[in-house]
Order: sequence, then structure tokens, then C-alpha cells
Amino acid sequence: MGLIALQGPKAHPAEAAAGQPAPLAATAVEDIHERRGRELFGLCRRLGLDDDAANDAVQETFLRMWKESLRGIVIHDPEGWAFRVAYRLAMDHHRLGRLARSVADRLAARPVADEIDPADRMAVWSAVDRLPPRQRAVLYLRYRADMSYDRIATIMGITANGARNDASVATASLRRRLASEEGPR
Repeated sequence: MGLIALQGPKAHPAEAAAGQPAPLAATAVEDIHERRGRELFGLCRRLGLDDDAANDAVQETFLRMWKESLRGIVIHDPEGWAFRVAYRLAMDHHRLGRLARSVADRLAARPVADEIDPADRMAVWSAVDRLPPRQRAVLYLRYRADMSYDRIATIMGITANGARNDASVATASLRRRLASEEGPR
């Protein structure tokens, strides 16, 4: 786990003489990496990252520190800053993984449009066309336009609960209607 060679600002003598805090020098970043790199890696591992992801998080932490230094940002507690950034990177890694799994699960749960028989699709939308206008509009906006109930409520001038209720009543009606048209199997 080596640190990339950094070329960055050195503490400006005039700033140091004037009592102004100076941005971290590249050598200070390297020093913090030497002293705390293992603990940062350990924190990332404890937070559930594998070795590669933990290494990436530690390297990203020090890269961000170095970039902040290049921008002239003063970090008053570099070690605390590094641990905070590493923690946030680990949490972001978990959030991104959860989001990816959620999207994959949602996509897997939906039938692909090509797998749905076109005759079935036409039968369903034909049955939707026979519903009362408000229920028909709610179902269209929800399932064809992919809108939230809040958005549907705003468009139609009803409450979100009213839109949900219309969708629920309409789908129950469709189930009964389609089951009776299909007949017993």
C-alpha cells in the first residue's frame, strides 16, 4: 500500500512567518500516510470493504487531501480529516452497492416488454379503456407515463391518496374483468 509520489505546494516562508496557516505540503501528506495509512486501511476494512476497495478508499483519501492542499485549502486537523473522508468513502461505497442491487432487483422483477404477449397487452389496455375516466387516467399516468401518485394528484387535481385509491379500485376491477373474460382453466 504505497502512496503515489506527490508534487505539491511547500509551506510558503512568508505565510509561515506571518503566522498564517499554510496548506499542507506534499511531505506532510506523505507523513500522515506513513503514520496513519494502516489505521485508515483498517477502518475501511472494519467498515466492510474488501482489500481492494479499502486500498482505493485510502488512496482516494490522500489524493483528496493533496488536491485540497493544491487549492490552498487549510486543513487544521489533517488526521481527523483523513479519517472522516475515509469513513465517508466507505459509506458511499456501500450506498452505491445497495443502489446497484436495488436497481438490478427492480429490473429483474419486471417482465421485459418483449416477453409480454402483445395480445395480452392489448387485452389489458382494452379493458382499461372500459374503466371510468378518472380510473383510466390514473392507471395510464401511473403505468404508462411512470408517474408518482403525488404527481398524478397534482395533474388531476386530487389527493395522492385519492390517486392510490383509484388505482387500487381500477386494478381490482381489471383483475375481475380479465379473469371472467378468460374463463376457468
